Amino acid sequence: MKFYHKVIFITLGILGIILFSTMIWYQYSDIIQSFFNYTFDRETLIDLLRHQGRHNAILFIAIIAIGSAIPGVPIAAVAILSGVCFGRWLGFGVNVIGAVIGNMLAINILGSFPHKVRPSRFRPLADKLKNMHHPRLGLSIGYAVPMLPTLLVNYAAIEMKLSWRNKLICIFLGSLPVSFLYAFGGDELIFGNIKVTIIAILIVVLMIALYDFIRRDQRIKQSI
Repeated sequence: MKFYHKVIFITLGILGIILFSTMIWYQYSDIIQSFFNYTFDRETLIDLLRHQGRHNAILFIAIIAIGSAIPGVPIAAVAILSGVCFGRWLGFGVNVIGAVIGNMLAINILGSFPHKVRPSRFRPLADKLKNMHHPRLGLSIGYAVPMLPTLLVNYAAIEMKLSWRNKLICIFLGSLPVSFLYAFGGDELIFGNIKVTIIAILIVVLMIALYDFIRRDQRIKQSI
């Protein structure tokens, strides 16, 4: 992908994020301002947020999708906010759908242009994902590990030459743990529940276990 292609796509993506973020602020601004002016308590705030209109989920999906497709865009805040505004399960669905759409969009765009991946300290790990004894499982793990840039994982998906269906399944499975963390964390956060801390710790432990699994699987493949 040439430099001007990147500029065009990133610019369009940022403009899209700004547009949808402005629309979300317009939808929720009165509620937020009233809360900070102590017009009502936390329970009333939650009730108003959850009954603001589920059609707003489309705006959150759009931002998460665009953010997932653009390297370096922090979408964690929006993903957590979806748990705050829609609750744990609907927020979880919003996060998963947005991540799947965004990464599939990124793969299609990257696959339409010649590309050369720059050296990165994460590149060896991305190569391990691609060269695992079970590569599709490795790809799913790549999408599940927040520390690993999705750009490299998307390049790995392209290089593996998987079918559209297999790519979709890998992205879907990989997006489940992080989407769960953000949505359930956001839901617990607005209630001031300590469970969010416990969930975060468990997810971190899971990520470490997944990374260890990658290394073990790689050694198995080398020994075959």
